[in-house]
Amino acid sequence: MKNPFFNVEEQRLRSLLRIILFLFLFSFGVALPSLIPYTALQFIGISLFTLGLYYVMFRFVDQRSWNLAGLSLNITWVKELFAGIIIAATVMGLIFLVIWQTNGLDIHGFGWERNGQRFWLTPILLLLVQMSSVGFYEELLSRGYLIPNIKEGLTFGQITPFRATLISVFLSSALFGLAHAANPDASITAVINILLAGIMLAIPFVITGRLALSIGLHFSWNFFQGGIFGFRVSGMEIRNSIIQIQQKGPEWWTGGSFGPEAGLTGVLGILLIIILSLVYLRYTGVDLTAESFFTKSYSEYNQTGKTKIT
Repeated sequence: MKNPFFNVEEQRLRSLLRIILFLFLFSFGVALPSLIPYTALQFIGISLFTLGLYYVMFRFVDQRSWNLAGLSLNITWVKELFAGIIIAATVMGLIFLVIWQTNGLDIHGFGWERNGQRFWLTPILLLLVQMSSVGFYEELLSRGYLIPNIKEGLTFGQITPFRATLISVFLSSALFGLAHAANPDASITAVINILLAGIMLAIPFVITGRLALSIGLHFSWNFFQGGIFGFRVSGMEIRNSIIQIQQKGPEWWTGGSFGPEAGLTGVLGILLIIILSLVYLRYTGVDLTAESFFTKSYSEYNQTGKTKIT
């Protein structure tokens, strides 16, 4: 009879237990930075804690080489990070223009017109730190950790590693969507659309084995959506954006009080980001197939130690 908790052949905990352990430690650890009195430092603290947890779990509990973690910094990684930032910023700008030109919002003012004790750019810079942190640690969790572990847990019988990867992309994206279900003004449509966003963010990771493009896309989507164009970010209101807006029009189109992610414009934006990401990767010479990490079982890549990640 197989041990339900420990994989004797691989000499490590089974994937479901690894995932539960990671989520438990993450949930416990993200509460610790709340003791820090400054919001920006709190988010930096969460990022550092998540990175440390990710490293320990990936290397010593999952027993994988760190070069498979998607965080091996080099010039390619940095280029993909900035490509993701530019792509998402461009698409969010297009979403803003489309909603504006279809009478889905009114512009009420601009950030530099605000009166107050703080310089008007200060809250924007704080939001920059917050959103860059969120984009980083959520990608480590939702893509970097969940996808490989779900994939390895589902690789058995007739389910090949690649098929298991496709299933893991969907399941991790579903969890990503459900994690936003408690956000203000969340709806079934919003959760489904964020599931689609999770798939969008997973595609570059599966193709390249690097988290750079996904982190850039995630950060930029959130920051430009809320900090620049004044939309709500997954239901969360951003009070000090560069452009002050009031949304109107049908929610099925604009996303309403949840933000564009809950509307058709958000879905179109997600599809456009997928297309632009694939175009960029193809232009830079990346083969648009799954990285070998996602087409081999644990025993295969752990024995050879070979991957095409550079």
